[in-house]
Amino acid sequence: MFGSRGVVMVWMGVWIGMALGSLSDVVRAGPMVLESGPILLADDTAVPHVRLSWMQGDGTRVEYELDLEWTSQADRTVLGRNLEVFVALGGARLERGAGHPDGAIVRVGLFKTDRELLFFEDIAYGSSVEIELRNVVFNQTVTPESATLLQRLRYKVDDVLACGLTINQTEMFNVVSRTDDMGGSILPEQVRYESLDSTGNGAGTGGARAAVWLEENGSVSMDAVLPYGLFRHKGDPWALEVPGTFFEPFHFDIEFEVLPREVAESEGIAIPQAPPEPAGASGIVGQ
Repeated sequence: MFGSRGVVMVWMGVWIGMALGSLSDVVRAGPMVLESGPILLADDTAVPHVRLSWMQGDGTRVEYELDLEWTSQADRTVLGRNLEVFVALGGARLERGAGHPDGAIVRVGLFKTDRELLFFEDIAYGSSVEIELRNVVFNQTVTPESATLLQRLRYKVDDVLACGLTINQTEMFNVVSRTDDMGGSILPEQVRYESLDSTGNGAGTGGARAAVWLEENGSVSMDAVLPYGLFRHKGDPWALEVPGTFFEPFHFDIEFEVLPREVAESEGIAIPQAPPEPAGASGIVGQ
């Protein structure tokens, strides 16, 4: 009666009707419930607190201490003395696809206002830059992972090429881990492995140390003491360390990853404790 063409058209109509009926049942039933937990987000009602300091050549200390809203590296706060600072989510690990799928990257970073001037005005030879980050809070209970701590440094292309380095060496990394190459995305000449000590034992390069931990109130804290020599590029052939005698980065940040507590526990990641203060530490550590 319909012919072969008509039969096909009738069956297509029946199939489309059944599909639409099934779809309407799904819509009426409401959205599907995902098995994974809530998305990990920073709690922007809690404002991070940052302290930055270094010792000058005359023995006096420069110190900045302020609350900083969550922003981005493009929306920085001008401190003066050629410094601009920000606190944000994201960072090198995320940009290179090496972050945990359930985690979040926290970073505190600084830029030079004028890239031709020194980062830390009149910083004393042999001294360190101290950075503290406090009151980092998320929308759920988290565990910070010490092994993900790193310092990223970014250099001007002209400076890198002038030293005979390659264009892919405009970024450098000082890391806690002995193996963390971010999934093979960074080259050996771009990284100083185990240059940051997270135990408080002063085992980092020149006494460098960095630690992240959980406070009793559930907020996350981070400390870093960075000898000025770590700001020199690993590939700089002159190996000079006196301030003003080597090319500096124009931007650096300290970053670490946090995981939802349930995820960290399932992967055997322990909650890090605040490290002990190194004996005789004054906040300025020689190189």
